[in-house]
Amino acid sequence: MALPLLAAGAIAAPASAATSTTATDTGISVEGRYNTVGAGCHGSDNAEGCLNRRVHVPSTIAPRQGPTVTTEAVLVDGTAKDAARFTMKAKNDSTTPMSDFTINASRSSGRAQVTALTCDLTAFGGEVVSTKGPAESLTVPSGKATVPSGKEITCQVDLTGVVGRNTVTAGITTDGQSFAANYVDNRPVGEVTAQSSQNSTEAAPTGTSQIVVEYTVTFTNKTDAEGRTSDIVLRPHLPAGIALRNVWGTGVPWRVDVGAYMLQEDGSIPLPTGDPMPGDSTTTMTFWNTYEVNADAITEEEWEALGTCNPKDPSKGLTTQIDVADSGAGIEAKSFAVCTTVTRAKN
Repeated sequence: MALPLLAAGAIAAPASAATSTTATDTGISVEGRYNTVGAGCHGSDNAEGCLNRRVHVPSTIAPRQGPTVTTEAVLVDGTAKDAARFTMKAKNDSTTPMSDFTINASRSSGRAQVTALTCDLTAFGGEVVSTKGPAESLTVPSGKATVPSGKEITCQVDLTGVVGRNTVTAGITTDGQSFAANYVDNRPVGEVTAQSSQNSTEAAPTGTSQIVVEYTVTFTNKTDAEGRTSDIVLRPHLPAGIALRNVWGTGVPWRVDVGAYMLQEDGSIPLPTGDPMPGDSTTTMTFWNTYEVNADAITEEEWEALGTCNPKDPSKGLTTQIDVADSGAGIEAKSFAVCTTVTRAKN
């Protein structure tokens, strides 16, 4: 039996599944419409796609914004080498006051520990809140403080054990949401050593002859943070009867070419050997000093001095002083004296 056209048209028209509702305090409205002509929309089949929903949020209503968090390092003289201090600032970018929040500083990676977290909230009706470690994480409450819109709080975070790569996350939690920023402090720790590759060498007993002395300078990065080797200055000591003919090296940066090994008026050879050094790595530089020995110009007493080494007396043996500059990234300034004894070869 055919349905009347009026009834058929009524079935084909969309129907409202729920009336439009409006929250009087916000102006937000929600509306749902059910399409009765869709496949399966009026039977027992899957009714997916039959219901259309729409939510209207007035443009005057803006989502709540959280505070903007920033960190900044503080340079403090006289502290331990593995210590650090930074400030954490949190600005209330919301249009409403901020209260009942917590401030936290936590190690995200590395070896650093938080030794203290201090926030002065007296300007916002609160107190100076502080807690001490050392610990991987420290937290302080806001107490009675209320931070107006547009205002900013400042906290101080102290660290220890800052060796290698370290990331500390500092932030604020309010209304169940957390907002944070990272403080990154990468500190390589290295060491440098220098030594002669040979204990002694021989020169011709008479006339002139050449001898070559080898020595090494080794830089070691003991951490996972990228470090840097240092510039060095070679200062060969030249006893009577001995002249320096040339100096050469390997394992140095490419820019240290043959023209770099020039003896200066003060008897030094400055070399720009500073270069990036990956974490947990070692760089060894090897140098050779070539000397000309005039045996006839050396007295017996001077031969005796050449035959012994004394690190504190460069007049003994054939000594080169090596001055290592501070690399600014793990290597501290240091000086070495490498020595090789020189004796006369037997006829």
